Amino acid sequence: MSGYLNTMAEVSLPILLAVLGGAWLDRRRRLDTRSLAEVSLYLLAPSLVLFALPEGSGGGGEIGAIAAFTFLNTGLMWLVGEGAGLWLGLGRAGRSALSMTSVFGNSNNYGLPVVLLAYGTAGFSRAAVYVVGQILLMYTLGIYLASRATAGGKGAWQAVFRMPVLYAALVGGAVAFLGLGWPKGLNEALHLLGNAYPAVVLLILGVQLGRANWRGIGGKELWAAILIRLLGAPAVAFFCLWILHIQGLLASVLFVEASMPAAVNTAVLVEQFGGDRELVAKTVAVTTAASFVLLPLFVVIGRTL
Repeated sequence: MSGYLNTMAEVSLPILLAVLGGAWLDRRRRLDTRSLAEVSLYLLAPSLVLFALPEGSGGGGEIGAIAAFTFLNTGLMWLVGEGAGLWLGLGRAGRSALSMTSVFGNSNNYGLPVVLLAYGTAGFSRAAVYVVGQILLMYTLGIYLASRATAGGKGAWQAVFRMPVLYAALVGGAVAFLGLGWPKGLNEALHLLGNAYPAVVLLILGVQLGRANWRGIGGKELWAAILIRLLGAPAVAFFCLWILHIQGLLASVLFVEASMPAAVNTAVLVEQFGGDRELVAKTVAVTTAASFVLLPLFVVIGRTL
């Protein structure tokens, strides 16, 4: 119990305060989240990846383990989402929404700050590799699930290659592989910018939660989506780690990342390409709110792997 409370104080409380700060400020100033998101995506996140990978890289073997985990975990969560949708008798839009919230957790905007607080730079470097894979999946498999093969694949790949985190991971990975480091001045600049990333993305998350529609929480499909994301995702992640014999810090990071609440980007894709918008939006809101209580438990469990 003391471990849970300590983790809540060290991880959940700082995150919750930052999120509440974003919601509070938005009520009074109506923040421009698009500009904040562009700053975090195109400047702060790449900077954090560039200094984190060389400082805490786990090597090529861990990259292979991350890829294997991502492939297996994604496939199983997709089956869970599709199976639940068919069992509930949902239409195509409902099944797409349920599958998307089952497969994709908020590993980037929420997961990276959590891992950074819980496991430090060494944990973050491993989480960054996982997130790059999630970005690739979001803009390929995610678009397929949202549109059911009606959207053009070319546009999806163009979106992937516009993600600066992808290139930062490639450059940072190369620097780590070669055993090099950044010049002192550049390294300090990367640290300065990268350390601002968690605060900015958590402020954005607070704004999004503050603007969410919390009315009408109910319906079997919504509760199915919530239970799959909050309970099913950690269970499947634990199973995948056991099957693949992944242990130590990498197992802790992957378990926590895979246990994140539903990804905010799923709502963006559904809005653009199709699907049950209300189901996705409410699943994101409810699972994110619940995560402030559950994530400390997942972090404690992760530290035992």
